[in-house]
Amino acid sequence: MREADEKRRERDEEEASPYLRRPRRVEVRRPPIRWRRVLVVGFALLVAMGGAASGVAWGVGLYLSRSPRFALRESPAAAGIAQVMKAEIDSVFAGDGGRSVFDIPLERRRVQLLALPWAENAWVMRGWPNRLRVVVAERKPVAYVRTRNGTPALMDRSGALLPLPRRGQFQYPVLAGVDEATPPEERRKQVERMLAVLEDLDRDTPKRAGEVSEIDLSDPENAAVTVAVAGSAILVHLGDGKYLDRYRYFLQNIGAWQDQFGTVRSVDLKYEKQVIVR
Repeated sequence: MREADEKRRERDEEEASPYLRRPRRVEVRRPPIRWRRVLVVGFALLVAMGGAASGVAWGVGLYLSRSPRFALRESPAAAGIAQVMKAEIDSVFAGDGGRSVFDIPLERRRVQLLALPWAENAWVMRGWPNRLRVVVAERKPVAYVRTRNGTPALMDRSGALLPLPRRGQFQYPVLAGVDEATPPEERRKQVERMLAVLEDLDRDTPKRAGEVSEIDLSDPENAAVTVAVAGSAILVHLGDGKYLDRYRYFLQNIGAWQDQFGTVRSVDLKYEKQVIVR
């Protein structure tokens, strides 16, 4: 009986003490995050900002296009031109007078400038507030050619045919065997061969390329050059290499050949250890 009373007393003390049992955790409910609402509001703000930016851009573009402040009143200033005529450049921009410089298609005008015979490259730039500036890089001729109608023309190192310049004098050899009917790629190859021959002749001192008045490369295995010696034009066949060595041999012996044969019209040196004088 006593033991039962002691156990009951101990149980009552445990229930009465707050330190002998863990308090029950109270659950706190947090309100759910409204992600959908956040996304909708954010998207609406982005749309509003984009619309505002688009409106500003549209307004600026309209102002640049319609304001008289930016209307082209003068023909473009041109730099780098010597053979390209200013009138040719003005004709490219003839329809742009009174038009906003910001509405003029610069790349299209650049392509039109490149169609001019002497223009190798071109740039078109806007100048504040209503000006245009054109810079042209002109082609550099390296030879004369004879066209089929008999009109002489110039040719640059890319094989492009150029009309005779309106100013300046040029001392270039005539490249025979090519004309306007020759495909452009073939003209380019012929010019490369011609420059290789002249470069080889210029290895000497004094340089010899300036003595060549005409060069014919129609035979891929022979460079035939025309030079003036003692007032006579002589055709010299230099073969397909060793141009300077063969030309030196010609200069060393032309006097003796003239003494022996009189008038010399051509000398064929394209064969090793054989000379044919006509």
